[in-house]
Amino acid sequence: MQNRTALLVFTTLLTLACLYQLSFSFFSGGLEKKAVQEATFQADSVMALPGNGGLDHDSLVLAFENRYIREHQDEVVYPVFGYTYKQCKEREINQGLDLKGGMAVTLEVSIPELVENLGGHNQDAAFQQAIADAREAQKTSTDDFITLFDAAFKRIAPQASLAAIFSTQENANIFPRTSTNEQVIAALHEQANIALNNTEKILRTRIDKFGVSQPSIQKQTLSGRIQIELPGVKDKERVRKVLQSTANLEFWETFDRNEVFPKLGEANQRLSALLFPDFAKRDSVRADSINGFVAHIDSLKKQVEADSSLLADRRKGLIDSLSAVDSTFRAGIQADSLELRADDEKRSPLFGAGRIEPNQMQVNGSQHVDVLGYCRVIDTTKVNAMLRRVTVQSPDPSYGIRLAWSSKAERSTGANSIEFLTLRALKVPRDGKPRIDGRFIIDARQDFDPLKGDPVVGMDMNDDGARIWKQMTGENVGKAIAITLDDAVVSAPAPSEEIPNGSSRITLGTGDRNSQLEEAVDLANVLKAGALPAPARIIDETVVGPSLGAENIRDGLISFVVAMLIVMIFMVVYYNGGGWVANVALIANVFILMGTLASMQASLTLPGIAGIVLTVGMAVDANVLINERIREELRHGKAVKTAVDLGYKHAMSAIIDANVTHFASAVILYMFGTGPIKSFGTTLGLGILTSLFTAIFISRLIISRRLEKGKPISFWHDWNKNIFANANYDFMGRHRMFYAISAVVILAGVVSMFTRGFSQGVDFSGGRQYVVKFHEPVPVDDVKASLTKAFVTDDGVEAAVTAKTYGGGSQVMITTNFMVFDKDRRTDSIAEAKLRDGLSGMGGGSEVIASRKVDPTISDDIRSGAVWAVSLTLLFMFVYIAVRFRNWQFGIGAVLALVHDALIVLSLYSLLHGLLPFSLELDEHFIAAVLTVIGYSINDTVVVFDRIREYLQDHRREPWPTVFNKAINSTLGRTINTALTVLLVLLVIFLLGGVTIQGFVFAMLVGIAVGTYSSIFIASAVVVDLHKDGVAESVPQKPVTA
Repeated sequence: MQNRTALLVFTTLLTLACLYQLSFSFFSGGLEKKAVQEATFQADSVMALPGNGGLDHDSLVLAFENRYIREHQDEVVYPVFGYTYKQCKEREINQGLDLKGGMAVTLEVSIPELVENLGGHNQDAAFQQAIADAREAQKTSTDDFITLFDAAFKRIAPQASLAAIFSTQENANIFPRTSTNEQVIAALHEQANIALNNTEKILRTRIDKFGVSQPSIQKQTLSGRIQIELPGVKDKERVRKVLQSTANLEFWETFDRNEVFPKLGEANQRLSALLFPDFAKRDSVRADSINGFVAHIDSLKKQVEADSSLLADRRKGLIDSLSAVDSTFRAGIQADSLELRADDEKRSPLFGAGRIEPNQMQVNGSQHVDVLGYCRVIDTTKVNAMLRRVTVQSPDPSYGIRLAWSSKAERSTGANSIEFLTLRALKVPRDGKPRIDGRFIIDARQDFDPLKGDPVVGMDMNDDGARIWKQMTGENVGKAIAITLDDAVVSAPAPSEEIPNGSSRITLGTGDRNSQLEEAVDLANVLKAGALPAPARIIDETVVGPSLGAENIRDGLISFVVAMLIVMIFMVVYYNGGGWVANVALIANVFILMGTLASMQASLTLPGIAGIVLTVGMAVDANVLINERIREELRHGKAVKTAVDLGYKHAMSAIIDANVTHFASAVILYMFGTGPIKSFGTTLGLGILTSLFTAIFISRLIISRRLEKGKPISFWHDWNKNIFANANYDFMGRHRMFYAISAVVILAGVVSMFTRGFSQGVDFSGGRQYVVKFHEPVPVDDVKASLTKAFVTDDGVEAAVTAKTYGGGSQVMITTNFMVFDKDRRTDSIAEAKLRDGLSGMGGGSEVIASRKVDPTISDDIRSGAVWAVSLTLLFMFVYIAVRFRNWQFGIGAVLALVHDALIVLSLYSLLHGLLPFSLELDEHFIAAVLTVIGYSINDTVVVFDRIREYLQDHRREPWPTVFNKAINSTLGRTINTALTVLLVLLVIFLLGGVTIQGFVFAMLVGIAVGTYSSIFIASAVVVDLHKDGVAESVPQKPVTA
């Protein structure tokens, strides 16, 4: 073997480099073990203190563990090279969320609001209509918002100037008055990119202070989105607040409730007339009749009392009679009112149970005169919808009025406690701006109240802010001043005196001390990091609980070990000594792959582990090709050394072609996939490269070394020496029968697609998905019925709900479209509250171990990306095969076989969903499986085509069907052995890899089996049918070995 010394040196250096990269996990793990021990001890100590029995032990351990790691992150843990813990963590393989648990979100910067802000909220009709039209078009279009806005504005006002709207006093340098519309649109695109970059920087600052280990933040410039992964976090609501807060801080004076209630009452009456006009009219007539009768009785009483001609007894008798009539009438009215209580909501839509409860109670021992009322969290959306229908007049003509909810829900006391928000009325100056906002704040910090000791957020203002604050507090001594963050009231202190030094505090309401402290730290960090240039909204959210993560790790490791053992046993049983060499190469392949992943700081996910396991199965493909070629040469009477040299030489072309096409599908997976799918594409692509190196070079090095030492090596056993050697099947003669079989299956699938359809995952349809683990098995129909009643919109429409068993009788996957189109940031919390309400009636206890929310806008992009991914893959395969084999028929045959494979898989997904005990949803995982199947199928097809090309050169005068039969029979051993190893590996993953990826693996199981079938009966047969000459002479004359 040539260049052996160089190869040995390179392999040695590569081994050392991989050991070096993998060693970081070992040294960082030592400190993490100490952190867990110390955190557990501290948590136990805290729990042992009186009054702390209600604290969550796991949360305490996590908090102490993170604190220990932060305090020791600069400690040297790698003594040889002097690396600190932090540096080691930056260099090791990361665990993905599905292994470690945590939260992943995709945030979208709100470009519509950015455009409105840059336009100074101009009320120009064409501008406002273009914004509205672009928002609507964005729901179904893949174009960016500014492009859609440009098209809408041109259509609505083709002659109007955008510069007249955007060239304000503040933006004159960005949008000069003389700008053309095209220049304004270009500037808007630039401002959108600047906003995205600034948002990423601000979010990085917030997350760095959040205390999360190994966060991942990736900016997607083309889509204007930011992907964030936060391993290990548990508090979803806390993360949402930190990430979505624009940090828009404002200080407002407030109205007292006694000032506002009359105006609210008027709005309430107008709303009743608007929503229930017939009832309001009837109620008004009834009220007028009652009032008229009562007034008439009173008038008669006065007349009797004033009539001096009546005797005293007579006067008294008449008055008593009128009073009796009055009492009887009022009693009737009272009885009647009991029957009319069902109409209370029609009479008073805003006030009452399920709406705004007027402020009649005390909070924390004192009456809040600025609080108008209280409302359950789950009812605020309904109340907001009603308040948008009417205008509440300001009680003071000098000010406008704006109603604002509190930012934090409080819980009432008592047996039937509820989570509620408070409502306040803010005084809005005529210019619509607050007297103080975040621009005046120069510092924010977590602090403690000097009197009560409660956590607060302390803030300092600049000189201008201090001057205004002094005046504002002096004018409002004893009156509440609302401090709002992103339009929600975070605190409403009532200054007891004028504050001259520009200092202020945000109190955090009720709650346990730990949560108050966390909230104070988060809020101070958000304010210090600065305001976002435009609101950012979570459009894709995935949460994985730690218990599910631990289960995924266990399942992944078990499936990996079992698959490795099965493949290694198979190779030895079938190829004897050649199998042992292949196994050494296989172990080296996994080692190098893990080292490479570590050097890239890649995130390892459950699909990523599946990619490694699949690599194990596919890695033997090159070894199988080489071993089959060597066996062929040995059967022709060649010496072992010569057979080895020729085997490696003749197999090289097929190995390169097969792996180039397979690698292309992995690259497209990486390009179009997100999160776990990107991880799968990464491990699969790297696995292909490392497999090539170990199969071609390391195995050759071992065999050559052994032969040079005179040691024998065998590539078969006696029982399988000539297996498949004399195969002579007439594949082409029966190809029309197989056409018919495929056509029947695909036709049945197409019919099913139009009748049964597909079970679409939230990736494609948008929606919310929860995996709930019950303490006892529950009927899924009962779960669906209970949640259907819970997930009801404000207008009484039931949201769509599905429930299906997920990995066992005690786990249920729930999918719903409840409030998925609503842009309110509170919708996630409301949906979770509804989920808890629905599950509470099931009994036995339950916990949500994983959840996902996908906004419909991103689901459109995922569908579009899937179509592009599959289309690009098929196009690449056609071009590569047509060019490589210098024959367009080969390209058509290959692509039709790939389309056939994809249609078969789609057909079975449509036919079998709901009938099998695992999920068969169309989602990103399914697309990844289809692309993997395409990669494998083309791999198999290329090997067959490669041998066909060789046979066509050697048998130029024979008919193509005969030549194709000979070539396919000669590769039958390789085809069956490779398919068998891959199918065995996939079967292991399917059975042992966990329920999370069962549907994903099922698609690959079907696809690999069908791909093997199609490479023979579809791809090759199509080439024969497309060929017109009938003999091989038309094939390019240049020989190409395979």
